[in-house]
Amino acid sequence: MIAAAVMDSGSKRPAAGVRRVVAGSGLALALAFALAGPAWAGDAATATAAPAAAADVAIAPAVATDTQALVAHYSVRDARGERSLILVRADDRIEYRQPGEPAELWRQTPDGIARLELFAAEKRSIAWAPGDLRTTGRMPQWEQLASPINPQLREKLQHDGSAKVLGLSAERYRGESAEGQPIALQWLAAEGLPAYYRTGPAKPKAGDTGAYELKLVKLERVPTAEAFTATGDYRETDYADLGDMELDPFAAAYLKRNGHAH
Repeated sequence: MIAAAVMDSGSKRPAAGVRRVVAGSGLALALAFALAGPAWAGDAATATAAPAAAADVAIAPAVATDTQALVAHYSVRDARGERSLILVRADDRIEYRQPGEPAELWRQTPDGIARLELFAAEKRSIAWAPGDLRTTGRMPQWEQLASPINPQLREKLQHDGSAKVLGLSAERYRGESAEGQPIALQWLAAEGLPAYYRTGPAKPKAGDTGAYELKLVKLERVPTAEAFTATGDYRETDYADLGDMELDPFAAAYLKRNGHAH
């Protein structure tokens, strides 16, 4: 899948809150927490030539500033169907949103990266301190969180020219995954984001579980105070405290779904 304030006023821990982008704690995002599918699929790419695909993407020129956040709207298509993905990015905060999944908010703190999972229906949140992420082996790298596609993927692909995507300069790459699937990528260097990414055939057949497509449909700047999910009315719980909350229905359901806290 970071809100106005990724730290709830009543919390003692910095909040923050993605698996390879595309799947995770609910999101299984780029880390191993957020998108769902092979958004990090490029991790196994090789530099073998393969057909490239250049899709027209609706993009509005945008660059985040100190007072504005960059908001990227994507469409995702894979074996699960088609859905949306929204990335909100500022200098020290990143948020991923996907329908039906808890929002993932991440924030840089003096002690490292912190994570906040937001459950909108329950108005509850789970705060992972940097120490929690390190202890559980889930501490990501900031540059990986900053994009739904691992930026290092480009190093494993062949450069295939450049293109203009609605006024923005995009570099095109192509290659093949370790499984022999073709990979196509359009990368917006100035924004540090993919405009288009595909693994698998351009026109996958029914039942083709290896196909995955990520397409940027809108890019905009939004005042930081308005760009991130507001958390003021969420009840925040520290991840480390979940093990002592067996009688809390929300905590019990979370632990059953995600495993026990340390």
